[in-house]
Amino acid sequence: MAEERPRRTVAQDPQKEAERKRLIEEAKARWAAKKAEGGGAAAAPAAARPQEARAAAQAPTVPVPVASHNPGGSPITAPANPNLVAVGTVNQAVEIQADPTEEANLRKLLGGLGAYQNPLRRGAWQVDYRYWKEARRRLEAAGYKVEGRDYMGRPLDEWDPLTRGWVRVEP
Repeated sequence: MAEERPRRTVAQDPQKEAERKRLIEEAKARWAAKKAEGGGAAAAPAAARPQEARAAAQAPTVPVPVASHNPGGSPITAPANPNLVAVGTVNQAVEIQADPTEEANLRKLLGGLGAYQNPLRRGAWQVDYRYWKEARRRLEAAGYKVEGRDYMGRPLDEWDPLTRGWVRVEP
């Protein structure tokens, strides 16, 4: 017959127990928020409701891009040349090609996303692919028209560096 082993007990640490409970409550709140976004009628835990209500009350109605280069959250001037070309590169970046006269606006709009000017091409900016959607949102909100493609001419919306960059990952 199988011999019964005594159950292991973990030393009771009040700080670890409080941290564990806090993490569980945060996970429940995230799950409830995700469920509510999906159209489900899941109720948030009672402890999470006041936090969500405060966050909703503090959130601005219009999202404003604010960066270290742009404390005011708006471009310097209206775009003189609003047509931009965004190219997904093989090095997991998106290169935004613009007229060099738009440098000040692009510096303010993309500065907080880690964008930097390409030193080899005047008027070209590089943004990591993870921040591309936010960069596009900011550019379109400022009045720019963005045409996107990857390095082989395919639509940029379908571009992903894991499947079309240096590495190929089998899904």
